[in-house]
Amino acid sequence: MTSPKGALRGPLFFALFFPFLAPAAESYRVFLDNGEAGRLEIGALELEAVEKEGSYEFALNAEVFGDYFLSMRPFKCITHVGKMFCYLNYPYENRRRISATDLTDLEYDLLFIARTPKEYGIDPWNGRYFRLRWEGEAIVGEIYETDLNILAAPPEDGSLRPLAEADMVPIAPSNSQWTPRLRIERR
Repeated sequence: MTSPKGALRGPLFFALFFPFLAPAAESYRVFLDNGEAGRLEIGALELEAVEKEGSYEFALNAEVFGDYFLSMRPFKCITHVGKMFCYLNYPYENRRRISATDLTDLEYDLLFIARTPKEYGIDPWNGRYFRLRWEGEAIVGEIYETDLNILAAPPEDGSLRPLAEADMVPIAPSNSQWTPRLRIERR
């Protein structure tokens, strides 16, 4: 069977014969930073060009997290100065798209729950959400408290972002608690 004349003139043609014209993914490193306590690389981000809108892939650096079984579920947690910071993998649909003005999908891939090692189980009431913004070529995150219990049930159809802004409370850095900042930097 022969293909119709001009059938190879679409995006596939350009991807096969001119791969250098396709937007290249950029690699970023994801850090939790607590000033004096240092930086911890918690993941990697592969990002398409985002002049308009691009997709991304986030991979957790499992080597820096400990494995814990809390409230009948496995969690990846970091223990530091008597505090635990447990990663919560967002369990519902996420488009994984970002732009120069909208980083919300990525925010949903960076959810955590705070706890102490002495607590029994894990309480989503102690959720941590990083509101992200571009700072030059880096992405920085300001930490907020939020109740992640809303994620116990799937969001309503069509609602890809069920966390309400009104339920987010900024956390001021202090010496009494470990309040890491999030920073995403190009490799």
